[in-house]
Amino acid sequence: MEQWAHRFFELSTELFVVLGAQGRVFEANPAWTATMGWSPTELRLGGYRGFVHPEDLEGMEARLELLTRTPGTTRFSCRWRRRDGTWAWLVWSAASAAEGGPLYCTVRRMESPPALERVEAARSTDEGESVPSWALSDGLPLGLYVVEVASGTVLYANHRFCQLWGIEPLEGAIRKGQVSHEDVVNHCLHSGEAANFLRLSPCAGLDGVPLHGDEAVLASGRTLRRLCSTMGTSGDASRYRLFAFEDVTERKRTEEALHRSEQSFRKLIETAPEAIFVHREQRFIYVNPTLLRALRYEHAGELIGRPIWTIVHPDDLDVVRQRVHAVVALGEFAPLREIRYMRRDGTWFDAESAGLPVDFDGERAVVVMARDITERKRMQAQLLQSDRMVLAGTLAAGVGHEINNPLTYVMANLESSMETMHRLGGELGRMLPDGALAPNWSLTLKDTVELLKEAHEGATRVRNIVRDLKYISRQDEERRELLDVRESLEFSLKLASSELKPRAQVIKRYEDVPAVHADASRLGQVFLNLVVNAAQAIPEGDPNNHHVTLWVRPAGDGGVAVDVSDTGSGMPSSVLARIFDPFFTTKAVGAGTGLGLSICHGIIRGLGGEITVRSEQGRGTTFTVRLPPAPADAMPREAPPLPAPSSERSGRLLVIDDEPAVGRSLARIIGKRHQVTVVGSGEEALTKLNSGGPFDAIFCDLMMPGITGMDVYEKVREREPGLSLRFIFITGGSYTTRARQFLERIPNPRIEKPFDAQMIQQLVGEVLATET
Repeated sequence: MEQWAHRFFELSTELFVVLGAQGRVFEANPAWTATMGWSPTELRLGGYRGFVHPEDLEGMEARLELLTRTPGTTRFSCRWRRRDGTWAWLVWSAASAAEGGPLYCTVRRMESPPALERVEAARSTDEGESVPSWALSDGLPLGLYVVEVASGTVLYANHRFCQLWGIEPLEGAIRKGQVSHEDVVNHCLHSGEAANFLRLSPCAGLDGVPLHGDEAVLASGRTLRRLCSTMGTSGDASRYRLFAFEDVTERKRTEEALHRSEQSFRKLIETAPEAIFVHREQRFIYVNPTLLRALRYEHAGELIGRPIWTIVHPDDLDVVRQRVHAVVALGEFAPLREIRYMRRDGTWFDAESAGLPVDFDGERAVVVMARDITERKRMQAQLLQSDRMVLAGTLAAGVGHEINNPLTYVMANLESSMETMHRLGGELGRMLPDGALAPNWSLTLKDTVELLKEAHEGATRVRNIVRDLKYISRQDEERRELLDVRESLEFSLKLASSELKPRAQVIKRYEDVPAVHADASRLGQVFLNLVVNAAQAIPEGDPNNHHVTLWVRPAGDGGVAVDVSDTGSGMPSSVLARIFDPFFTTKAVGAGTGLGLSICHGIIRGLGGEITVRSEQGRGTTFTVRLPPAPADAMPREAPPLPAPSSERSGRLLVIDDEPAVGRSLARIIGKRHQVTVVGSGEEALTKLNSGGPFDAIFCDLMMPGITGMDVYEKVREREPGLSLRFIFITGGSYTTRARQFLERIPNPRIEKPFDAQMIQQLVGEVLATET
């Protein structure tokens, strides 16, 4: 609202000024230029003492001094020097908010001096001296001129008349009766055609109308307004002619400036991006075009005169009524607040609304300014959704990392246990081939092995779930690669299985298709959203009679098309038209944000493809995703390297991991024929490596407290570059920015928890087969 206050200060035709001590002018508005001829800058530089009439200065400063000591208000009048050298009477209303603080003044110009000043001006300086008749009107702002029509004798002309017409040298002669009317007219001809104002031809329209007024512009550019009337005796009613002239230049300028200001202000209001309306007695008396467009009305007449409550959302009526009461009854400003406004078609939008009392067409009213914040709230919600997805990804990465550590030694120990049980069974079979106890221990051993297998299968399932979590936990920027859309669909089906199983059977129609160039995580997000929506379109409880179909096929342009179809209830055309709009949802409150399909639409468009939908009520819905062919220069996924020849020799290996159980399980997987040393920190590892003992391979956890695996690697590489090539890094799947950049930079292999025993044996064989 500071902008509104500043705009009002700048555009107002009223005179505003802020005064300080010692004659200073702190601020003045542009209306001083139009009214008095002085710019705000000139007033600030000069101070008010250079403009106030010397006779009025002492009284004015006495009042201002009293006001600075005792905060309050005061009124007084004084003469103020205009740019043309004349004096204008001004009426001041001054207010002070704090002792010694600035004085805030509103000033108005008087067309004539106060009564007291007129009487004092008419008094003679010599006591007892008679006052000449013309001297009584010398203090008036009007120029008075009386002439006898028949003889052309000038009977009266006051000082202001001579000043207005620029004939001050004739003033003395006129008062002595030495100048005729013709002489006056001839001297006034230098003012241009305006001198015709003084002709004694009958004033048009005098019959029955005692006064007649018109205006003319002098050669100097100033504007005079004339009032003329006949005077006389009972025997000759038109013997004399009375002229009264008023300089209305400043008034005309002020009126023109006011008109321009009103036009500019109206244009500003009409073109403002804010919706603005004015109401009195809770009914519209003005609405701007922005409000009409926002509410989807065509003409202002459709709202003028109607109650303002008709555009307020029912849930916000109580709040709006309280705000209106505060503005109307208490004169308070209603600060910004979110209000929902109802459109003509029954829909609504969010707006920030503020209200304040104003004078409109001379009566008290309330102006309300509202800004549509729908788009801003959409952006905020999208950012919130993005933050949630980032949080979900971070949580998934963290949970996966924490699960992988214990899962690593659980799976390794289960595998070792099963191997031990198989070995034990063989040894017992040789020792007790046909004994009476053989059936008992054989069945027990078999049951134990089955239990271990089931436990291992469960652990494997947990490992697969964690790997799926990693699919949505990627924290890096979009990374496009050649990929098979069928892999992304399979990932989506696994994550959506809990939604699908109670509702429908899944039908897959996978044709051979080329690879597409996309980000696997984002494409998986699209398919997951479509599959979940398809499942939720079908009611629970009858999965045998409903299905969700995934059809992957080549597109005509060399790309790939994917259909996700359901046998749900379908959608009407009104819903289809808005299905990709942000925040549009047909789900219950709290069941969806309405952002899913909008985000999917943006992802597919960003890949250069398109997503369309067709639906029939009662028969289901089909979403079609079309992806363009991959560019010719797209890099394919790197094929895993062929396994190097395995070495049969035993080696000396170092395992570095801050989880002791992980280190021990990795040592068991490596095997007893190798000499394995396990340490639990980067500090211990450096001690071992610096002791001079040779190691053929080093399995090193990437992220550890204190000295990390990256730090160990860098120190070894500086001292012994050849040994750094024998590092094999262990990761839990969650990376810091530094870790991600480190892995992209180095050529060393890496393994992920939980371990694949066959891969570890292969890596050990490759390292030992390499020449040292």
